[in-house]
Parts: sequence; C-alpha cells; structure tokens
Amino acid sequence: MNPTILPILLPLLTALLVLFWGKPGRPRRVLVAGSGIVQLALALWLVARSCTGESFVLTLGNWSAPFGIVLVIDPLAAIMLALSTFTALASILYGYAELSFRVEHPLRLPLTQFLLAGINLAFCTGDLFNLFVAFEIMLIASYALLTLEADDWDVKQAFPYLAVNLVGSTLFLCAAGLAYTLFGTLNFADIAMRASVMADDPRVLALGLLLLVVFGIKAGIFPLYYWLPNSYPTLPIPLAALYAGMLTKVGVYVLLRVFGTVLPHSLEPAHQLLAWLAGATMIFGVLGAISRNFIRGILAYHILSQIGFMVLAIGLFTPLSFAACIFYVIHHIIVKSSLFLIGGVGLCLNRTDNLDRMGNLWRHAPWLGVVFLCQALSLAGLPPLSGFWGKYAIVVVGLEKGAYVLVAASLVASILTLFSMLKIWNSAFWNSPDEREVCLWDLRWVKLCRVAAGMTVVSLGIGLGAEGVFRVAQEAAVRALDQEGYARVVFSRIGKGGATPP
Repeated sequence: MNPTILPILLPLLTALLVLFWGKPGRPRRVLVAGSGIVQLALALWLVARSCTGESFVLTLGNWSAPFGIVLVIDPLAAIMLALSTFTALASILYGYAELSFRVEHPLRLPLTQFLLAGINLAFCTGDLFNLFVAFEIMLIASYALLTLEADDWDVKQAFPYLAVNLVGSTLFLCAAGLAYTLFGTLNFADIAMRASVMADDPRVLALGLLLLVVFGIKAGIFPLYYWLPNSYPTLPIPLAALYAGMLTKVGVYVLLRVFGTVLPHSLEPAHQLLAWLAGATMIFGVLGAISRNFIRGILAYHILSQIGFMVLAIGLFTPLSFAACIFYVIHHIIVKSSLFLIGGVGLCLNRTDNLDRMGNLWRHAPWLGVVFLCQALSLAGLPPLSGFWGKYAIVVVGLEKGAYVLVAASLVASILTLFSMLKIWNSAFWNSPDEREVCLWDLRWVKLCRVAAGMTVVSLGIGLGAEGVFRVAQEAAVRALDQEGYARVVFSRIGKGGATPP
C-alpha cells in the first residue's frame, strides 16, 4: 500500500472502530493507544525518508494530476505529521491518567481521531479544495469536542470560535473560486506553474491577500484572534493541550505552503503585511497573557504571541527565515502542549488554576516545578533551550533585512513572556502559605506528571540537539520553496503513486 494515505486512513479507521465499539473500556483504550504508536512510528519513518530526498505522492483513483485529488508528503508535511501524531498520543495518554474509563465520555476518543485525520489531511493534500475539505473535517470535530463536556457557560465561549471559523470557511470557498477563475485549476503544483507567469497580475496579489485573511483566522493572527483565548481554556486539559499545540499550527503550515510553494515569491506587499501583523500579534498576545490570572488563560494568550514569531519568519521571506519558522513550530508544539499538561497537574494538586488560590507546589512536587521551569524558560527563549534557537534565527534574519522595529517587538514580547511565566512560577510554585491545600492523596498527579515530563525531555532534546533539528528544518524549507521541484515531483508520478527519488 502507498504510505501516503496511511496518516489519514489510520486515524479514520481507528475513529470508526472506536465509535462502533460501544461502551468505553480498557480494550478500547489499548486499541487507540496502539494505533497512536503505529501512527507516530509511521510519521517518523516518513520524516526519515523524506529528508533523504524522497517525496511521497498518491493520485487518488489513479486520476492524473491536476484533475484528480493528489496527496503529497515532502519533508515539511512529514514533520507536521510527526508533530501531530506525537501530540495526539501524549494527549490521549494524559486523558487515560486523568479519568477512569468508567467516567470517560464515549465520544471523546473517536472525535479526537477524526480531528487528527482532518489535521493530517491538511498536511498531505496537494490541492486547494481538498484542503477546504480537510479544514471542515477538522473544524466539525473541533466544534463537537469543544462542547462535548462543556457546561452552559463554557458553551457560550464556543460561539465566537464557531462564528469566526464559519466566516473563515466562507472566505476560503471564495478564495478557491477566485483561484480557479485565475488559473483554471486548484492543484498546488499546477497553480505554482501558472502563477509564475502571472506574478505581475494584481488579481494574484488579491488572491494572496484573501488567502492571508483565511489562514490568518485559522492561525490566530491579529486582529482575527479574539475567538481563541476564551474558548481553549474551557476544554478538558488533554484536549486543550492538543488544540493549543496543533490547531493554530495548521494555519501556520498552510501559510508556509501557500506563500512558499504555491504563489509567486514576488508578492512583497503580502509578505510585508504578514510581518507587521505578526509584530502586532506578538505584542497584543503577550499583553493579554499578562492581564490573565489563571494558568490556562495565560497559556492561551501565549499561543497567539508565539504565533507572531512564526508568522514574522514567513513575512521576512528568506530560506533561513522559513527554516527558522519550521524549527519554531517544532519547538512550540511540544512546549505549549506540555505547558497545558503541566498546568493540568497543578490543577489536580491545588484543585484550581487560579493563581490567587494556588501555592505550595514546589514544596510538595519539586519535580513538577523543574519540568514547568524548563518549559517556561524555553517559551521565553532562554538559551540553550529550544525556544532560543528559533528566535535567534528570526532575529538574525530581521536584522539582515533591516526590520528593526519588528525585531524590537520580538525582544519585548520575549521579555514580557518571561515576566508572565514567572508570575505563574511565583504564585503556584514559590508561594507557600500554609492554607494552600495540596492534594497529594490524589495519586493521579504522578501519572499526569510523567506524560508532561516525557514531552519536556523531547523539548530538551530539541534544544540540546538544535543543530541537527535545524538541518532538518532547512531541508524542509528549501524543498517547500522549490516550486519547480514540487511540480516536477507531482507530475512525474501521474498514475503511479509511491515514492519519488530526488
């Protein structure tokens, strides 16, 4: 079987099996965890193969590109698949430790697998309309999960999430129609070849700006992000970690793909707009984090602030800045997801994540404090942790291109990030009034901490092995920017499928 379809097929089959399994139980959980391990192993294999020069292409139904649906896995897509499967597996294992199967909602696991299938399809697809389908699968599953275990107040917080994403989907269809009008195709490779000779056409720039709005909504770019900070904290902790790690990064991935692989590289106004919106996203996101006083709210705003760094790297638009963006995505998905999980352990111990009512965690759970501090300092960008290297590369490119204001904004955002994370540290870990209860008798926190610690070890490995990880990111960036190479790979596999040699 062509491995290109497996990252989509495996979670779909798992979701269907679990959906019709019936009542939650241990065998059901073992099935999902086993599927998650297989999916992660497959994704890592795809990363290893794609970074040696191979690309995996599948023309569904044996319809020739650009007329049929094409799935393409290059290094960038493979990296994102590895990150999505790893984060989903960590989220699932954390959920197992958090709740007994006797009280688990029967739809949580199948909906999580449907969500993962939509995410993976977005990474693998090679045409614009199939990308729309992937987004709809992902969004329908995310709507269901957002309200599945919510009370009346939490459901109200989901309304902006639903409304804004519906607007984004409508604009997406408009953008697809405009693209088809301009190029007569929705295939990425075909658009890239046709758009290259239409680079001076103002309609191509208009399409780029419209796609910027669509995927800016998905990524959470200023001023389109207000739906996110109030909705994510309403989710159960493992789902919040998965959403925080992956959903906005799908938007970042598509921005990389569209502006790097599909549209002409000469769309300077769109790139500059991306860069300046990124600066605003960094500043307003971190200010929102400072204003919050509970862990999930602080971390939710930090998603936005860190998205600003990634989008700034895309806007600077050089091979090095693309590599920096990919490295930063790798770092951020692991760190942000683990911080939500660590916050969940604190919630389990203190029975709240309101900083005014937390404390004594360092005294009773010092290992949790060590894990939190590693990830908090990484998020702020302190060396030699993983967050430093991506920010350093972005700053270097920004200085080379004379974007001094945006570089200054990134440094200010980093300092304020450190300030807000130290606020959590001082209140939850360092503050130790005697009246703050720590529920050590609830032994769930030990298992929960193991999952978070495992993600922290991976994050530390990324930071300490930054040179190797950055080489992989550079390979992904070079291949993502090589429009002719991408088209050659897609059209050389017409009617064949399988792996394409370099």
